[in-house]
This record gives sequence, C-alpha cells and structure tokens, in this order.
Amino acid sequence: MFEGLLRQPLTPLYVLLFWLGAVLGAPAYALLDGASWSATRIVRIDGREFVTHVNHTRLQERIVTDVAGVELTLILRSDRNVAWQLVPLMMVYAEADVSRMDTPANVRIVEAEPLGEEAVGGQSAMKYRALFQTRDGTRHEGHFWQNAAGVHVKERFPVTDRAGRTRLIELELRDLRVGAQQPGLFEVPTGYRLIDVDIGSVLGELFGF
Repeated sequence: MFEGLLRQPLTPLYVLLFWLGAVLGAPAYALLDGASWSATRIVRIDGREFVTHVNHTRLQERIVTDVAGVELTLILRSDRNVAWQLVPLMMVYAEADVSRMDTPANVRIVEAEPLGEEAVGGQSAMKYRALFQTRDGTRHEGHFWQNAAGVHVKERFPVTDRAGRTRLIELELRDLRVGAQQPGLFEVPTGYRLIDVDIGSVLGELFGF
C-alpha cells in the first residue's frame, strides 16, 4: 500500500525539480548558488507550474511540496551523495544513492556573461548567459539571474533525458530570506522509519541515468 502511495507523489515532485529541480540534473544547477536562504520556489516545465518551499545551502536542499493533499519532503544531500524522500503523514522515509547524478561536486559554471539588470519578483538582479558543464563533460547553455546577495533568484535552462527529450525548466524564487539555515533541516527527523522502496530506480528514470 505504501509503495503505491509513495510512487504516485514522487513523480510530480521530481518532475518539478532541484533539480527539484529539478528533473535530470536540475538540482545540481540550483545548488550552484553558494548562498544560504529559504524561499518559495516556483518551477515551470512543460507548461505546468509547481510550488515548493526550499531551504538551501551550498550542498544541501530541503524541498517541501503538496501533491494531491499529501505533504512530501525531499532532502538532497549532495555532500553525502544521498537523497531522502519523507512522507511526514506516515513518519516514514526512503533513501537513494545519488552518486551517479549531477551534483554541485561535478557540475560547474564554465562561462558567465552578464547581460544587464532586470527586475525579478520586485528586486533587481543581474541576468547572465551561462555555460554549464556536467559530470560527463557535456555542456549546456542557460541563464540565471543573480541578486546582490549572490542568490540565483531565477534560472532557466534546458535538460535532456536519456530518451533524448529536451525540456526547458525555469526556477523562480519568491519570499526570499537570506541567512544561515538550521542544520537539522537537512537530516531525517527522529522517529521516522526507513522503508524498503527503491526510489533509486525512480531517480534513474527521472534523472536519466
């Protein structure tokens, strides 16, 4: 019963990513932002819009969303090559190895060309045309908008899955609060039970490895 419940919400959660951002390496691009902050992140893909709440540090993200009335939490720990999918309603979580996924450790900005100031969410940000290089050496062109605090308040980039489909993903932050995040936000809460669900295979399907 739980496996069916988990797999149903997982798909829309990962499609909106981070990555979460997030699909097919989107979390890696989002995590290239070195500042610490919390915000509402709007994710647009394939003409659809998803709303998530994000706590962010250089190598960690906590992403909370509501799917069909069920709250889901994804904790991405790029520093430990692990992702945890939490279902707070049931106090359970599943774990996945993300070492084969693009992460901040192996994705970098090769080039960044400033294109001028633009307003994003009522605040000024510098727009950049950027060239990203992923872990396998592939390069992708995209854009990001960076504010004075160094936060990428908006990002737009194409991602290509293993089926060869290319999609344009756009991430935009609202209600941004810059500042240190509590370390406990990026850990599995006490009392949660680990379940044997292969979210690694789900990640593989969605992230294209």
